[in-house]
Amino acid sequence: MMKFTIAAIASLMTLLAATHATANEQQCQKLQDDHDVIYASKGFCFKDPAKQARFDGKNCHLSKEPKFSEKEQQRLDQIKQKQKELNCK
Repeated sequence: MMKFTIAAIASLMTLLAATHATANEQQCQKLQDDHDVIYASKGFCFKDPAKQARFDGKNCHLSKEPKFSEKEQQRLDQIKQKQKELNCK
């Protein structure tokens, strides 16, 4: 009975860890998407082909860092901080 209990607890912990990792990955992806939307709204040209396709790379015009409003910069700073907290890639 003791071995079964230990195995059940270990399985539950593994499941919880995997669920947490997946939730973090999803949160990291959402943060990156929010970041990219702000950049795309300024006409930023992404080098990544997937981002070019998503944001219609034909209409971009800026290859350098765009100028952001104070509100946009605050949001970008929040995104960066949260990505750091979550250890996003």
